[in-house]
Amino acid sequence: MSPDRPAPVHEASARGPAWLPNNPFLRRLTLLLMDGVLLAAGLAVNFLIWLNIREGRVSPEYARQFVLVAPGIVGLKLALFAGFGLYRTIARHAGRSELILIALADTIVAALVLIFDVLTPFIRSFGPFPLHPSGDHLLRVPLGIVFNDWMLTLIVIPGVRFLRREIEFGLTRPRGGLGRRVLIVGAGDAGEQVARDLERATGGAFRPVAFVDPDARLTGLRIHGLPVAGTLEDLPSAIAAHSPDELVIALPMPSPRVLSAIVAHCRSARLGIKIVPPLSSVMTGGVEISTLRPIEIEDLLGREPVHLASPDGSDYLKGKRVLVTGAGGSIGLELCRQAIAGGAGMIILLGRGENSLFEALLELRPAATAGQVDLRAVVADARDRPAVEAIFQTFRPEIVFHAAAHKHVHFMEVQPCEAVKNNVGATLVVAEAAVAAGAERFILISTDKAVRPTGFMGATKRCAEVLVRSLGTTAPVRFMSVRFGNVLGSRGSVIPTFRRQIAQGGPVTVTHPEATRYFMTLTEAVSLVIQAGARGQGGELFVLDMGSPVRIADLARNLITLSGLEPEIDVPLVYTGLRPGEKLTEELLAADEAKSVIEGGKIFVARDEARPWPELRPRLIELLEAAARNDAVEVGRLLKALTPEFEAGPAVGHSSSRLGGEESDETR
Repeated sequence: MSPDRPAPVHEASARGPAWLPNNPFLRRLTLLLMDGVLLAAGLAVNFLIWLNIREGRVSPEYARQFVLVAPGIVGLKLALFAGFGLYRTIARHAGRSELILIALADTIVAALVLIFDVLTPFIRSFGPFPLHPSGDHLLRVPLGIVFNDWMLTLIVIPGVRFLRREIEFGLTRPRGGLGRRVLIVGAGDAGEQVARDLERATGGAFRPVAFVDPDARLTGLRIHGLPVAGTLEDLPSAIAAHSPDELVIALPMPSPRVLSAIVAHCRSARLGIKIVPPLSSVMTGGVEISTLRPIEIEDLLGREPVHLASPDGSDYLKGKRVLVTGAGGSIGLELCRQAIAGGAGMIILLGRGENSLFEALLELRPAATAGQVDLRAVVADARDRPAVEAIFQTFRPEIVFHAAAHKHVHFMEVQPCEAVKNNVGATLVVAEAAVAAGAERFILISTDKAVRPTGFMGATKRCAEVLVRSLGTTAPVRFMSVRFGNVLGSRGSVIPTFRRQIAQGGPVTVTHPEATRYFMTLTEAVSLVIQAGARGQGGELFVLDMGSPVRIADLARNLITLSGLEPEIDVPLVYTGLRPGEKLTEELLAADEAKSVIEGGKIFVARDEARPWPELRPRLIELLEAAARNDAVEVGRLLKALTPEFEAGPAVGHSSSRLGGEESDETR
């Protein structure tokens, strides 16, 4: 059940049984003729039963009546079956909708026959059988025959279809104990369809053996002959009893808490785990075995994903010129996607890495072309004031998303001057260029590490927040900031690092067993940025309510389990200790930041007191000049003065010649 390659579909289930023609038209014609014979035979049986009950014999008159009405009744039903598309249905997907169409066609024909019965007194002749005034009854089908034929059609036609499907797939169903054994969590519509498709569409590679379901009332029942072995609490005993090789989660809307419990139960069993798409896909027939996917770490956040509704004014990107710095990164690229979806007129992708910009253009161009969005990629350093000013004067962007930044905490601890040059210097350059070019909105991407920072990365991002808040008081541009938690799966984040370590057999390195972080998905992160741009009037700081922080060690254990391995046995965890600049826990807002709550409690909006720009700017220039001299001691002193909440550790003022470091376990 590899997610990269669809499971094999058996030839018989793809092309149909050998006794049907391969030509689609001949196959439909054969099925139509088969139904015609069944309908005619059923109607004849109804006549025989009715006449034997009523008269005890078959009179020539009623034989003539059968010959007279049977072609019309059978022909009408076949015409409606064909018109409803019943001969275009793939056998393995036939189900409730086909039964409804058969019942509808059958009912329409019965109603027409009854209407015709009412009209027969006005008919005096018909075809080759002229009737005298007393012979109208030969065209009037008895009500009992009409009802019995209606019932028999509902039984025979769906029954033969079901029998055909069972024969068709029964001939190819694997015998004995071949194939990997699959336990299905969820005995509803999704679980039933997964069980059916596993049996019939994988050529015996996978074989369902049992269900478990949260509903205790289903325990002991059977679905497709498979037992419902218990509830989720009974999962360990069900695993022990049925010895599955794989587990498929087929619950309609499983919560992260439920998924985490299932993963925990499977931890020692070393089961591969897959999950089906949402229930809406099941109900529309969209679930196939190839759509089963592994559980992602995003499924185990410990909270429901936050879905932000589009606010009033969310069309503010439509037709606008949008500039995204750091456009080759995970956040920048997703912002470009959302800007295309929002109908931007032009998107300027600004970044230092030509390769990442090239890849971004390749991905974005099809959607941009379809939406008639003009894409422009510019290779430049956001710290380069002449280059940035020229870009702004050339393109005159109206919306600016500033995502370019250094983000790895421990790298910036050993290179504080670089942190200042990029996180403060680039923000100043881009913000002032936006003011000069007459931009409408400027949204800074910040981080939760800016709250009472203990490292240079957080301190420089807090300084950038202060910068845009202050500059916004003197310019017509709406300046606002958005604080992110750790974005799952972003480039250079903890998830790819852990996965690489697991693939190498470990160990998985974690800083501290109690270290926690706030996590958010890429979709949540960028949705928050788009919301900020729509709602912000200038000076606000937006933060998503990310629930409770997650322990990094738990995250590592879950990833190991999802890889089919057991933590501490197959893959060890090694605790390396917190590095300079890192916190044991993070915060979303400082205690002195006044906040309000919007979007149903999902977003915090904070404001702090703006510092006078004429006083702040010279101090920023002094900081940048010290960074340009690579004077780490002076940079530490000035940064502490600019951000008094900076709780600097022993790293402040160390020599900037100490370069290098390990891979980051921070994520944004």
